[in-house]
Amino acid sequence: MTLGEGGLPHQADAGSIDWRSLAPTLDPHPEIRRFQLAGGIGTLPPISRGEFDAAVLHWLKAYIPPSYEHSLLLLTPRPGWVLLERAAAAVRNTYTLRAELGRGDEEAPQSTTEDTVAELLRTAPLLADHTLVLARCDQETGKVRTHLHVLFSAGSRLRRGETATAQVTVHGGVGITQPLYLPVFAGRPAPDGTGAQPLTVHRVAVDALDQATLTFVLRGPGEVALTDPRTGTAPVPEQRAAVDIPALLSGLPHRMVRPPRLELFLTIELSGADRAETEERLAFARELVATLARHGTTGPGLRVGAVGHYDHVIRENSHTVRPRLLEPPVPAGPASVLTAALAGWRHTQRTQDLASSLEDALDAVVPLAASPRGAGENVHRVLLIVARRPPGRPQQHDSVPTCPLGRDWQLALRQLRAAGVRVMTRADPVAEPQPSIRSAAAARRYADAAWAELSADGSYRPDTDSAADVAGTLVPSWHMEGPPCRLAFATPLL
Repeated sequence: MTLGEGGLPHQADAGSIDWRSLAPTLDPHPEIRRFQLAGGIGTLPPISRGEFDAAVLHWLKAYIPPSYEHSLLLLTPRPGWVLLERAAAAVRNTYTLRAELGRGDEEAPQSTTEDTVAELLRTAPLLADHTLVLARCDQETGKVRTHLHVLFSAGSRLRRGETATAQVTVHGGVGITQPLYLPVFAGRPAPDGTGAQPLTVHRVAVDALDQATLTFVLRGPGEVALTDPRTGTAPVPEQRAAVDIPALLSGLPHRMVRPPRLELFLTIELSGADRAETEERLAFARELVATLARHGTTGPGLRVGAVGHYDHVIRENSHTVRPRLLEPPVPAGPASVLTAALAGWRHTQRTQDLASSLEDALDAVVPLAASPRGAGENVHRVLLIVARRPPGRPQQHDSVPTCPLGRDWQLALRQLRAAGVRVMTRADPVAEPQPSIRSAAAARRYADAAWAELSADGSYRPDTDSAADVAGTLVPSWHMEGPPCRLAFATPLL
């Protein structure tokens, strides 16, 4: 046995000799030879004990270098092998042994000396930490570095037939769909992988920003297996030669910039031709908020708010008592708060299909979405208009209804965009046929111009863009300097 890099014990063939060459009087037939080695006499010529002892010692003197004479371990046979017991006694009398190990009855009869020595080496203490290399992203600077996680400490030792386990929770990164690498070393490698002995490279599939709890199994020095979290069995590791470990460790991204926190505001038109129309908009809003709340990037910091709006009534003005025009605005907050508010919003019947009270909703959103950000706060604010009809004009033109309160939706829009709010629409504008072709054309031109201005930052269609589709486009993206990280992460990125 020798010690290699990382203090790992290696079994080496110190030499062997055929029984017939050692003691020519032994029978060439294996079964009869075993009978003789066990001390059997029968009708065969007896084996001279003295000559056998002398032959064994002569061979040992020839094969054991003088430098090894004081570092011998004697592996003795099971009881009953008379000649082998004599050979063991001769060795004891001739050499100073470091240790002596008897073959146990629990070993398989067909096990070889090599198998027994391999089992013995598994009980040797670890001379170096067995270390898993992961990646870590600094939460402040975004710099990515290697992180060393000690699975099994130096000095750990197993009993014969025993194993040890270590559980580690690893985290997925972003920008990569392939399984992540999990290199294991004997020792503590430098950032480029030098200075320690690579043992094996495992791989594990972890979704982006998700996590997995893994179990590593130590079977002996240098033997670290990974248990498949799905089946509980040990998967086959990557061949070290197939993985360029220095390139793997030195190829980390330089920096990963976290995406801004998402604040989403909705305006929802609650007047419709029937209850199904309004409920479709509310269902979309609920599903959109739930999808974003589940998403790994947006979920932890997501804040959502909304304003629901109903139609104005005939002859309404600033001096009359008005019915409810807006639902109480929901400021940016947890998704659960908005979901609870949406459950109480109700449908009302619309009486015309030219304009809604969207201008009032936009005016109510301005103080919610355009409020100053906190010092150093990285926030991405989006207003999504969920409606059918464009806002009313502040003043009467042609046949398009005006806002009885004189709200100017273009002023509100400019205030929102000046505050850095991205305004988008999810609308299906349709104008009813009018008695006058001229007035119908004017209404259509106004609707098209209004939706184009409101949709300058992006738009969605109810018949083609699902809530999941919309959520996918609203999620802020990571900014990565360098290649995607192929190592699993030691801590969550968010």
